[in-house]
Amino acid sequence: MVRVPDDYVGAVMSDLSSRRGRPMGSESDADGGYSQVRAEVPATELVRYAVELRALSSGAGTFSRTYVRHEPMPAHLADAVRKEHAAR
Repeated sequence: MVRVPDDYVGAVMSDLSSRRGRPMGSESDADGGYSQVRAEVPATELVRYAVELRALSSGAGTFSRTYVRHEPMPAHLADAVRKEHAAR
């Protein structure tokens, strides 16, 4: 879950999609001015997300994550990992 000012919701949803994420929707906070964006994103795509979210939201965004499930890695990414490992 990502919590950002309403002005940054579109940018955050686009960013999560570019990280192979699946946005599950967003809703406004009761206190107003902020929205919560829910998405499923692979853990490997969130390694530096705290830093990148702060840059994207001018320091106002926060996020939390919980494990949902394992899924197979896309074939093109698995091939890249295999090639990198074989080169070592």
